[in-house]
Parts: sequence; C-alpha cells; structure tokens
Amino acid sequence: TLEHAKLKARLEVLQRNQRHYAGEDLDSLSMKELQNLEHQLDSALKHIRSRKNQLMHESISELQKKDKALQEQNNKLSKQVKEREKEL
Repeated sequence: TLEHAKLKARLEVLQRNQRHYAGEDLDSLSMKELQNLEHQLDSALKHIRSRKNQLMHESISELQKKDKALQEQNNKLSKQVKEREKEL
C-alpha cells in the first residue's frame, strides 16, 4: 500500500541519518550535506550540555536543601543532648 511505502521510505531515511550521525557512510555526502550534519551535531551537543548543566544545578540545589535540613536537625539534636546532660 501507499502508506506502507511511505513508512518504509521514512524508515530508510531515518536509518541513513542515524548512520551519518554515527560517522558512517559519510563518503556519499556532499560538502554542503557534511556542513549541515556538522551544524546539526553541534546544535545537539549544545542542547545536551545545556540540559546536563540544568540537571546538575537542580541536583546541587536539592543537595544544598538536604544539607541545610540535616544541619538543622543536627543542631536540634545537639541541643536536646545538652539539655539532657544538664538534667543529669
């Protein structure tokens, strides 16, 4: 069917692009296509680095919150220990 043929052609394009992204079958590409591929890879890398930095900042922020909560809990427990020592 026509739908099947379109899907098959789309799959072939995607597989070819995937090979290009992996650095395979590049000899069939023109200089313009190679420059396009390089630009796409650069853009993807920038996006990935940006996302990684965002996730790292979020992780650091969460760890700082946990650290603050643990410090507060530690201070509270230290006060309780000192109060009990006074009672003895």
